[in-house]
Amino acid sequence: MKKGLIILLIAIGFLIQNANAQIEKSTVRVGISNQSFSQFDYQNIKLSSQNIIKVVDMSQNTQIDNIEAGKIIEIQMINGLYTILIDGEKKYENLEGPLLFSSNSQLEVVELNRKGIPAKYDGMIEITKAKNNQKFNVVNVIDLENYLRGVVPNEMPISFGLEALKAQAVAARNYVTNAKISSNYDVSDSTSSQVYYGVNSYRDISDKAINETKGIYALYNEKPISALYFSTSPGITDDWDDVYGTEKSFGSYPYLKARYDKENQKPLKTEDDVKKFYLSKDAGLDTNSPKFRWEYDFTRTELENVLHNTLQQQSKSGLVEPKYDGDVKLEGLKEIKAKKRTQSGKIVELEIIAKSGTYKVKKELGIRKTIKKNNAILPSANFFVETQGKEKLTQNNEEENSFFDSFDIEKYPSTFKFIGGGFGHGVGMSQYGAYNLSKTGKNFAQILNHYYTDINISTIPKTVFYNEYNVWYKTEFYFDKNTFNQAYLIVENPKNVTEFPFKINSYDFCDTKSITKDKLIKVNITQYLKQGINVINFAPLTKENKGKTINYRVELL
Repeated sequence: MKKGLIILLIAIGFLIQNANAQIEKSTVRVGISNQSFSQFDYQNIKLSSQNIIKVVDMSQNTQIDNIEAGKIIEIQMINGLYTILIDGEKKYENLEGPLLFSSNSQLEVVELNRKGIPAKYDGMIEITKAKNNQKFNVVNVIDLENYLRGVVPNEMPISFGLEALKAQAVAARNYVTNAKISSNYDVSDSTSSQVYYGVNSYRDISDKAINETKGIYALYNEKPISALYFSTSPGITDDWDDVYGTEKSFGSYPYLKARYDKENQKPLKTEDDVKKFYLSKDAGLDTNSPKFRWEYDFTRTELENVLHNTLQQQSKSGLVEPKYDGDVKLEGLKEIKAKKRTQSGKIVELEIIAKSGTYKVKKELGIRKTIKKNNAILPSANFFVETQGKEKLTQNNEEENSFFDSFDIEKYPSTFKFIGGGFGHGVGMSQYGAYNLSKTGKNFAQILNHYYTDINISTIPKTVFYNEYNVWYKTEFYFDKNTFNQAYLIVENPKNVTEFPFKINSYDFCDTKSITKDKLIKVNITQYLKQGINVINFAPLTKENKGKTINYRVELL
């Protein structure tokens, strides 16, 4: 490709991207972690493919090699520069990078396993310097739909069926559209973002769910929502503001509201309400989840030992007041009680009372990480605590005598039982709930509307403006006539653009003057849509309308 054409295409892409009110992400950058998902910075890594691998040094914008199929390519970083070895023989050194590896076949990260077999990825692998410039990140650059193929069956069991998987696909598409967790990548491949295992995850039914929701998002006020989701609801989901509202930098999410599985259910306002609710085995949609209700038992000594370690860890995160440094070991545990709960009974402020001190733990995840059983955090912060037995503290002084025993020495509980329900943070869509709603005949759009308040199912709004390159604006989406009865083209025309020709599949709409008088235009386009993928193209605005814009999207009902 000639250099001039490359510059032209880059200019067009930049122009279009910066004009759009909301960018529909077509490519995703995924940070690939190590085997234990604990590190993203590498000193060296090995790649291979069953086809030729092209290697580009992006600092020079030049292809430096075509490496034969089956060869092992090792990339090392030495003093901030890259060295490449092929089958153990040094081939290139002192490369500035970033380095880009591509193939007509899948790329394998040698010695990294996902789902018990070697990790393989579609798209390209980019090797780019980490923050300290002495190590590098491994980034899978992949198109959105293939990224989702590596996510959806990891985030939801494929046994949950097509409609639940479609809801999951839309939620995952929304999530990654809003994500940017690092300067080098949008999302990671671990639970800190969405679990992504690449090619090893692809499954026919989840692929179908992704294909049949192509181009579809959940919107609120014209923007893709942050579609939070979690495993299991105890029967009530929570408001974002109740769980995370103190974190002002996160913003407000009015579509993440508490949802009640039963119509007559009310917020849990008292400790008696909480106990009654969590002792019930039939309080919602998710009763078939193994984590719908759960119990964990601790001896007092066992729990004191756990808290000695976890309180120190959570103190470092700023979630414990006063800070617990462990110098004076926690002992004489008397009580663990909720100081602040949400509508679902989720504890967002916990008090731990012991002879050696009283501590307050904040945030639902901080609380879950504080109460560990067999080194695993609690499934949720939706619980209450029962104690049993009374016993004296073990005396450290061996010179016990009957004089001290004659006093009324305070006794402490011998066991603590945590009784609760649900699994996860509890905000947004419950995955088991989605599964069970689908079993009652609900489609994916109805499932999404159940969990996210005041949303609409739509394509992402795109902005049309004048451009001298005559680049048209394209939207692709799947229309399922069994799910949706109608589709509307919504056009915002605040500056009274006089004409904006567009095309729906094979239908040309050249004369639009009759509908341009309104600032908000809503046209029923159902009759022009087919079962399957549909394409809408908008022509750029004419030179007479230079400086003006319109926004369009398709809403599905």
